[in-house]
Amino acid sequence: MELERVEEFALTSLQHQHIQQLLKTAFPGYPDRTFYRQLPDFRYIGYQDERLMAHMAVEHRLLHNAGQVYPVFGVMDLCVDPLFQRRRIASHLLDQLTALGKAHQIDFLVLIASQHQLYLDNGFRLVSNPCVWMMISGDQSMGLTRRSVKHSLMVKPLGDQQWKEGLVDFLGPIF
Repeated sequence: MELERVEEFALTSLQHQHIQQLLKTAFPGYPDRTFYRQLPDFRYIGYQDERLMAHMAVEHRLLHNAGQVYPVFGVMDLCVDPLFQRRRIASHLLDQLTALGKAHQIDFLVLIASQHQLYLDNGFRLVSNPCVWMMISGDQSMGLTRRSVKHSLMVKPLGDQQWKEGLVDFLGPIF
């Protein structure tokens, strides 16, 4: 597999087409674009023989957790083409992001997931914090919402910081 990290603004039209096709395959009902709520900062994309086999979007931002602000990487739209699944490719992408985060003083990886095993196997834990984030519908801001995202919010510490049980402010849209 040829894996590369590409800043969002540097993606080619062909890469956007490949990403959109893979997202539609992985997530039925995905919008007709290459992002769900907001553009990511960068992506990991993995090719084999010119076929996009894996994708992970990443947002770099600050996140407020129980009175403390942390730099985080938000993981979005991690998927592997069905023809290439069960080869630990998704774990490899998460390993790459973990190494990048540790090298650049990122405190946590954060994501929202309905299926947990992959992430639990890769050092994440499920948390039940109350949260606040900016709601986006289509291309419009809808204001702030406060609620728990029970059974969905997952975090992985990358250093010495400890995740706290208090309010999480995403300081923008949810991942």
